[in-house]
Amino acid sequence: MPLQNSRPINSTLNFYVRQGPMKPIFFPSTYVSECVAQALDACFGQFIVYQPMSEKIPNQMVPWLEKGILDVRVPVKNDQDELKTLVLNYLSWADLHIDGSGLKFPFLKTRTDAIPFFNAPLTSQVVADIKKQICGKPGTQGPEPLLTARLFLYLAQEFDRQNQEVVQDLKRHHQQEQELLRKLKMEDDVLSAEFQVKEAQLPDNSSDFMAKDRLEAWTRILLADPYASGLFITSAPAVFQELLDKTTTAEKLLDFECLPLCSDPPPDFISWRQKLTAELAQIIGDERPPTAFRLPDIPDCPCDGQTISLRIFLAMGENPRDFFTRCSDLKPSGREIPGASGNIKNTLFGLIEFNR
Repeated sequence: MPLQNSRPINSTLNFYVRQGPMKPIFFPSTYVSECVAQALDACFGQFIVYQPMSEKIPNQMVPWLEKGILDVRVPVKNDQDELKTLVLNYLSWADLHIDGSGLKFPFLKTRTDAIPFFNAPLTSQVVADIKKQICGKPGTQGPEPLLTARLFLYLAQEFDRQNQEVVQDLKRHHQQEQELLRKLKMEDDVLSAEFQVKEAQLPDNSSDFMAKDRLEAWTRILLADPYASGLFITSAPAVFQELLDKTTTAEKLLDFECLPLCSDPPPDFISWRQKLTAELAQIIGDERPPTAFRLPDIPDCPCDGQTISLRIFLAMGENPRDFFTRCSDLKPSGREIPGASGNIKNTLFGLIEFNR
């Protein structure tokens, strides 16, 4: 059961504004894989991730939370019991309507034309079945849109987590296979070691799946965050391209083709990173277009063999709530109407990719 693969969030942590530099918000996924977390840490030092439920986060994300690198936010905390009931009843519904093998979340991948709780015909059937289990009779109306979005994000989170576990299992199997072949060939001599290629860390690309639906659902909880940042980073090329297609006036602000992944960055790299976030923070609050935005060259940094690219675009004159509402074709209900964005005048959105 997915709820068993997560850990309670420490209620003493401050999930909202903390003192310090601006932190980017990772979107539209609510699950962060190990390699993506490393990339966000390398570029910005800290980052924010939204969660659809306030009680649990995936176990794999806990170490980043404990290090102070990951800042977990739960913009919507009401209806927790109803959301948990919907999750559990969805699992029961999936057991009855799929093959009973426990492959509930991969089911989403096979039904791109009939997404649970988004496609109208299937929605009515699922909601009717679930409400019949809860109330004893079918419901006549679907769930409230914000609750629906949180349920969808939770299921997408579990899909990403399970997909990442499969990727890690395959990688571990490959490493064991290579080690066995090495021993069979007795490749311990110095000459053969020169031909050994270090395996690059591959990112989890499952977040590109159902990109538009993820963006719409994620935007609904963004609207509920009164302290939203002005900088948003994704690792999903399809999501990034969707934003570019919807914002033809977006201006490329920076494009780093080869940023090193440093496990222990030197002080000059940390200083460069702090200047980057400070410059970006100034841009999101400035009503004038940036005319001389140029960072110094990236300092040398011991690289662990993997590099990343980072592109950031500027949507001038649009605060994050207006920007993402427009790009996701969302028509908010009364309780989701975008509110004030404080000093944030513009929106920055970027893409992190792993170089092969």
